[in-house]
Amino acid sequence: MSGVTTEALSARWDELLQRADADAVVVFGAPGCLGPAADSPGNVRFLTGWAPPFSPAAVVLRRGRRPVVLAVGPHDARGFRARLGDTADVRQLAGPAAFAEPLTALLRRSRTCVAGLSELPAGPADALRGVLPEPHPVDGCLHAMRMRHYADFADAAKAVAAISDAMIERVFAEAAARPRSGAELMVVAEQTGRSLGAESAGCWIATGEAPPTTYFEQRELRDVLADGDRLQIGTTVRHEGFYGQSLRMAVVGDRPQPLLEEHARHLLAVQDEVAALMRPGVPLADAASRTAELVDGACPYPAGEDPFRFQFCHGLGLSYSEPAMRAVSGAGQADPRFADAVFAEGMVVEVHPNYSVPGLGHVCAGDMARVTSTGAVWLTSSERGLVRLGAGSRPSHPTS
Repeated sequence: MSGVTTEALSARWDELLQRADADAVVVFGAPGCLGPAADSPGNVRFLTGWAPPFSPAAVVLRRGRRPVVLAVGPHDARGFRARLGDTADVRQLAGPAAFAEPLTALLRRSRTCVAGLSELPAGPADALRGVLPEPHPVDGCLHAMRMRHYADFADAAKAVAAISDAMIERVFAEAAARPRSGAELMVVAEQTGRSLGAESAGCWIATGEAPPTTYFEQRELRDVLADGDRLQIGTTVRHEGFYGQSLRMAVVGDRPQPLLEEHARHLLAVQDEVAALMRPGVPLADAASRTAELVDGACPYPAGEDPFRFQFCHGLGLSYSEPAMRAVSGAGQADPRFADAVFAEGMVVEVHPNYSVPGLGHVCAGDMARVTSTGAVWLTSSERGLVRLGAGSRPSHPTS
């Protein structure tokens, strides 16, 4: 992460070697652009302050020796050298298939542990297994360590929340100023996020009188918003490796359906109740189960028949959904190693209850929350509730 000190990185290297109880630890990272689909880029960033966007990388830690970083091509090597200076030996490789060769020499006669091997492409992974016979996996050690470094990520969490807020506020202002299509607004959102320094700034958008789902492709969003249409948006932003997200609903015109206003108020009540639960020592699973109860109580569909809903909460950090915090997403997503995890001061969680309503489609709300001793506080600050987008005017105060 940008700004992390050499001393902090050195402490992480020493701690990982101690936890692994090994002579060497090799940490592989998939390309950062894989985003929510991969956890290992966050491991590499945690240990080096950076992760390449388009290529895998590896960090080799050995007792009493300088760390070695294996980078693919000149651009990735330059990126690591710019962050690490002379605190690590950065070696440039021709491609992912070349990982095995330097490791043969680096790890000779070493008791070696490995993290991130499962997220490498099959070819390089198979080649490495020949060099690393039966390595002990230490992914769990790294994921647990990441959860202990909340203070290191505090500034990044604030920054990513501010970028997400700006994306949403710009989209709503543009939609209120004149008729726009969802595709145009998606471009506006992504341009805004990138202009503010986000490494990646994507979003889904849903439009229409009763949006059935969320759309990620511009070709699905060609219709221009009309009076009475909803505009829903969910951002996914990465800034200095830290992920952020927020979800909002708006309606074009000054007279939203009373049923929509009712469910918008309920969504905020669910968020606020769940945030109040998020105190140090409380099991993450308790927040997950209470969110499910509150959503099921409001959703008109019988249990299991909602045509569209997604996870209600997830831990944010150097992964879109932090592995050690997946119990907050529900029992089905919890990593067994962390099934009994509890909230700790400084954890950041995205709280986004959502469900479907006949005649309204999909409804949602979402905010980044930081855990404190008295309950979570919101990091995202754009207007919550149902925002009204009057034609030719700025967004009005929401129904809350």
